[in-house]
Amino acid sequence: MNRFIALFSALILIFLLSCKTSFRISVVTPPAILLNENTTCILIINNVTHDNSPDKLLSQAMQGMQYNGNVMAAERSVTGLVRSLDDSRYLKGIVSNPIILRQSELINWARVDSLCAALGAHAIIEIANFESQAPVGGTVLANATGQTTSPLRGWAFSNVYIAGTHEHIDRLEVGEVYNMPIAGNTNPLSLLNDMMRKRELYGHLGQSVGYRIGLLFYSNWIWVGRQFYNKGSMQLRRAKRPIRNGNWELAEKILLQEINSPSNKAAGRAKYNLALVYEGQGRIDEAIAMAERAALENGTRLAYNYINVLKFRRDAQPRIILVQD
Repeated sequence: MNRFIALFSALILIFLLSCKTSFRISVVTPPAILLNENTTCILIINNVTHDNSPDKLLSQAMQGMQYNGNVMAAERSVTGLVRSLDDSRYLKGIVSNPIILRQSELINWARVDSLCAALGAHAIIEIANFESQAPVGGTVLANATGQTTSPLRGWAFSNVYIAGTHEHIDRLEVGEVYNMPIAGNTNPLSLLNDMMRKRELYGHLGQSVGYRIGLLFYSNWIWVGRQFYNKGSMQLRRAKRPIRNGNWELAEKILLQEINSPSNKAAGRAKYNLALVYEGQGRIDEAIAMAERAALENGTRLAYNYINVLKFRRDAQPRIILVQD
């Protein structure tokens, strides 16, 4: 009898699992900074200088000249920022010469508006400051103790100005950490090589920080693991392939025909799958609402946990609000 019950339970489990498909999909994450859809061209200004960029790495004489790693990183952050905006496919970054945009901490909006109008831009991102932490003594000490890496940390502080509407963000902080490989000994030649490598890594650090600044302004894609129903009605079976292929618009049209089905099971599964489609499109709030309908109106089992997953994604997304003067 016990063997029969176990076999029957196993068959039921196999049947239930056969109604669902597990797969990985790429879903859209909304931008942390939401710009007006008409804001597409962004002017980039690097106002970091030797005077306003404190370098916590003691400046070293290289071929008779001193260098400031923060200034080098800020210059490369512009390159990273332009590349990042270009990768968005709809934003464009153009670079301008340094220009003062504030007077006694007050924004000179007349200058912002006129500069954007002259260059055909809608907004300005100003790299105002770059700071780093990588004391020379720390690297030497790391070598003396036989370590093979030393952390190089950097942060860019940027100001964002929107022409016309006079919205802005002050001191937007974006950071990065590079674990720099070092020789692990105190040989003078090795120490010199470490210094040269550190100088090069300042450029990589700045470019990475600049790219991450750009990522804040447009949607990105991430991979997530999900389940969806593939059986229960003809429409659910028809939506299987579009969902697997990420053809969200077609899947949405198919599933919308089924959410009012007289079959409670089919309607609930269609609502759950439709929530998955909305997540794939980056419509998180709509996905939550549809998953809640699947749970409350139809008692669809997968929907209960999915609601929590979606809410966690929504609440974990960074939100940086533009302030208007």
